[in-house]
Amino acid sequence: MRISTRGEYGLRALMELGMEPDIALSLRDIAKRQQVSLDYLEQIVPSLKAAGLIKAKRGAHGGYQLAKSPHEITAFDALIALEGTFNPMACLSSALDESDNCLASGSCAVQEVWSEMKMALETVLKNKTLAQMIERQKESFKVPIRTYASDREIMQLVVLN
Repeated sequence: MRISTRGEYGLRALMELGMEPDIALSLRDIAKRQQVSLDYLEQIVPSLKAAGLIKAKRGAHGGYQLAKSPHEITAFDALIALEGTFNPMACLSSALDESDNCLASGSCAVQEVWSEMKMALETVLKNKTLAQMIERQKESFKVPIRTYASDREIMQLVVLN
C-alpha cells in the first residue's frame, strides 16, 4: 500500500501553511518551496478545502491558510481528504457492488489481517497531528520541510539557522 504524490504533496503543503499560520501563502510560493508543479498543487487544494482543512483568503495579501489549528488536523484527516479510504483490499469496503463482492468475505482469516492492518494504519495517522509533525520537523531537522535539488542548498539553510 502506497501513499501517492497527491497525499505526500498535500500533507507537505499543509505543513507549509502550519509553519506560518498567520500568513496566507500563495500556491505559487508553496510549489516553489516544495519544488512541485503548481498545476498539480492546484488540483490537490480543492480536496483540502472541501474537507475544511484550508481556506482561501482573497485580496492583496491573499492566499491559503489552515482552516483549523494544526493541533486539530491529523495526518488521517489530510490523507483521507487526498487519497480516500485506506482499504488495503476491496473486501473491506462497505461500498462494494455485486461484481466486487468476495465470496469468502466474513469467513476469511486473511480478511482479518487486512482489517487489522487498516485499523493499525488509521490509529497511527489519527494520533499524529499536523502540529506534532511541524514540531518534529523543527526539532529534529532544524530546517523547514523542503525538497531541494542539491545537498548544497540544504547545507546553506543549516548554516543560516
